[in-house]
Amino acid sequence: MLYKVVRAIVKRFYHTRFKVTVIGEERIPDSGPVLICSNHMSEFDPPLVAVSTKREMSFFAKSELFKIPVLGNLIGRLNAIPVDRGKGDRQALKKSVEALKEGNMLLIFPEGSRTKDGKLQDLQQGASFIAVKGGAKIVPAAIKGSYNRQKGITLVFGRPIDVNGLVEEGKNRKDVTLKLKEEINNLLLS
Repeated sequence: MLYKVVRAIVKRFYHTRFKVTVIGEERIPDSGPVLICSNHMSEFDPPLVAVSTKREMSFFAKSELFKIPVLGNLIGRLNAIPVDRGKGDRQALKKSVEALKEGNMLLIFPEGSRTKDGKLQDLQQGASFIAVKGGAKIVPAAIKGSYNRQKGITLVFGRPIDVNGLVEEGKNRKDVTLKLKEEINNLLLS
């Protein structure tokens, strides 16, 4: 209930404050485990993706945010999974795989942090690991533009990547990660 209320408020704010365009939302499967993987430009990105989908989702949030009294409590109640960046956080990986195995949707920014120059950075293999272990399809996404009223921000969802099919073809996590990076780059250029 809290998730739906907060999403409605944030959605209204985003569409009032920014010029938001969403393309391809229908490409997100209506059920089953889904991992949305997007480029990451701004602290505004996680809420943008969350308000642009019909399904409730979990998401990674840096553990430092959970130490902020009100914010930490709120994001915890909104399905955030704390992650210690740069440390190979096994607990965060375990929780994310569990969320997917329960048929939920999870948002990850596989670059690991926000880009400083707007270009897609190399992706970490954690998203591929989580998708394989959680039996999830990966939906690539690209955030383009600027968070202002004049230029506007566009969120494009790509076609789902069948990770299990790639694994059956003999592809490994590195191959899946390279495929994901290629798909996000294609969305950024479209």
